[in-house]
This record gives sequence, structure tokens and C-alpha cells, in this order.
Amino acid sequence: MRNYLAAECYKVFRRKYFYSALLTVLALEGLLIWGYWFTWTHGNTGVDFSGSLVTLFMMVSIGLYAAILTGDMIFSEQYKYNTLKNEVAYGTPRPRIYLGKLLVATLVALMAAVVMVGVYLGFCWILLPHNEADSSALATLGYVLAGALPLWLGAQALTMACYFIIPNNTLAAFVVVALLGVLPPILQLCGLLIHPGFEHIRQLMPAVLLEQLYQRAFQTDYLGLCWIVGLVLTVAATLVGIVTFQKREIR
Repeated sequence: MRNYLAAECYKVFRRKYFYSALLTVLALEGLLIWGYWFTWTHGNTGVDFSGSLVTLFMMVSIGLYAAILTGDMIFSEQYKYNTLKNEVAYGTPRPRIYLGKLLVATLVALMAAVVMVGVYLGFCWILLPHNEADSSALATLGYVLAGALPLWLGAQALTMACYFIIPNNTLAAFVVVALLGVLPPILQLCGLLIHPGFEHIRQLMPAVLLEQLYQRAFQTDYLGLCWIVGLVLTVAATLVGIVTFQKREIR
């Protein structure tokens, strides 16, 4: 497994895909921070450091859909170019292939998240004014990230399962968006028109949990719910993905 992980890491980090995507996000972050700084320096009003963290709290849901990018970086149209067939023909066990790609995708996603959050915090800390709300905002950030992490991991596991199950990467990405972003409103509508039980299911969807995470700050039971849902999604998606991949005939 170690050699397989090393090979997958080598492939992803030698491509421009990862660096181009990361630099694009960092450039957008820089533009947002520059807007904060420009507004403050030219009008003596605007967003301070604690206010910039509120923006970060509201953007954690993006991490669900970022899993599509990191999954694509690792899987990289392997059905289309028959590279997955070569790995199987070489004798690599299919569970090792699946788990290896999932672990590397998760590693890449976590590395990117650390860089993006670190750069955002660093520049906001340097450029924006501070006040007594900073410590509370930082504590809330810790809570939000702690709750978002398992849900991000679940989204990554779901994404990799879709890439392995669905031969077309574009279609797989649309399915992920549908499951994560489109299904909750449908469940909400079903809850209103059919049965309230659908609304209870909607409340357990990762996107809905992340939307409410900031408002539920420091509620340990809600944090525990995020971890339970994230871990269940991770395990379930991984098991379904491995079983399906084991049975698939690769041509």
C-alpha cells in the first residue's frame, strides 16, 4: 500500500492541475481580502478581522463541492484512457486501488484546505483591524472547522465512489452535485407536500448541517451529530464503492 500511495502522490503532485486550482482559489481569496483592506483604509469602515472570519464560516459548504476537484485530480478519467485497466491487469488488488486513491484524494484535499485557510487567516490578521471580538471569532472558527471536517471527508468518499461507479467523470460530478446540493431542496419539498419525515432526513444532509454549523456554535451535541453523519457517509460510500468496483468488468 505504501508504494501505491507514493505512486499516486507522485502522479498528482507532478501535474499542473493541483497547483493551478490552488493558485486560482488563492487569487480569489486575495481579491476578497484586498476588497476588505481597501474598504477599511479608504473609508475607516468595513470588515475587521473578526468580520472576515464570519465570511469564512459561511463558505465552509464549498468544501463539499471542492471534493469533486480533488477526486478528479486523482481519478483523472481512468475509465476513458484505460489506465485503471492497466492497474488491475498488473495484479494490484482492487481494494488497494480504491483505498489508495481515496486516501490520496483526502490527503490532497486536507493539504489544500490547510493552505487556503492558513493564507486567508494570515493575510486577514496582518491587514485588517482587530478588536475584542477576535478571540471569540477564532474559537468559533475552531468549532466550525471541527464540525466541517467529517462532513468534508464524507463528501470526498462519496465523490470517489461516484467516480469509480460511473464510467464518465463529468456525469459522476453531476451526480455528486445532485446528491449533495439538489437532494436537500427536494427532500424539503417532499416534507411539505408528502410527509414531515422527509424534512427529518433533510436535516441530516451534509450541506444542511454545514449551513447551520455557524448558528449552532459550541453545541457539542450538534458537533457530535456532524461527526456521526460524516463518518457514516464515509464508511457507507467507501463500502459501496469497493463492492461495486470489485464486481465491475473493466474493458
